[in-house]
Amino acid sequence: MDFAVPQTPKLMAMVSHGDEQAELPLLLRVCAALVGFGYTVTVLDGSVLETPENPGLEQLLNFTFSAPTHDDAPGWSILPAGIGLQSLSAAHRHGGPGIADCGTFFVHESIVIVYANAHSLTPLLKGSQVRPLLAMSGAKTSLLTTYLALKRLLLKAKVEPTIVNMVDTTRPEKSNTSSPTSLSDCAKYFLNYEVNPLHIPAPIGDERPSASIERLSLGLLENAMPLEAGWAYAPQRNRQSFSTAMPAGRH
Repeated sequence: MDFAVPQTPKLMAMVSHGDEQAELPLLLRVCAALVGFGYTVTVLDGSVLETPENPGLEQLLNFTFSAPTHDDAPGWSILPAGIGLQSLSAAHRHGGPGIADCGTFFVHESIVIVYANAHSLTPLLKGSQVRPLLAMSGAKTSLLTTYLALKRLLLKAKVEPTIVNMVDTTRPEKSNTSSPTSLSDCAKYFLNYEVNPLHIPAPIGDERPSASIERLSLGLLENAMPLEAGWAYAPQRNRQSFSTAMPAGRH
């Protein structure tokens, strides 16, 4: 099934809050679903720092690295982005370019997904239309970390996440509704916010994206943010690089 490819790349986001068992399988299936719809996807992984041996977003911003291009067929790739996202946040706070200006670096992509914690996402998405994906599970700490991420996104970033409860269908004896119910209670009492999570069966093994994940992916795409090609820094010798032009101590 092919959908119309956006004329400019679109930005989506997923929150990393320590519940990798819920987050990573869902992120993988969302990427697979989008590729199945005909989109080319790049994930900017804010949980991994760039290095000279493993370049990523920071090197893209300074024109010392080119993102890999895909073949004619749609595909998806992952780039480390921990330092680059910090650089963009610092630049934007000082009136410089933000992530919305990064379309120049992703001309071959249809969709860019930022995977990072709520603290990193807040300055990048503040006041935008993006509804970052926030996955939770029945893991012991998931309720607390999900609530803390939700609180920061609502109060600091002024964005509403798409909350998904990953249901473990292999353990029917264990309640899959207690965590989202508790989250709803906490959010309503402390944040005056009504939580309406989506309940999606957790993927098993290498299975393909389910119909519910496909619908979720398209819903996230509806609220994606266009990435404009208005980058102010160029690779000419007489121009400062992006990193050296930013205030010291940004990391």
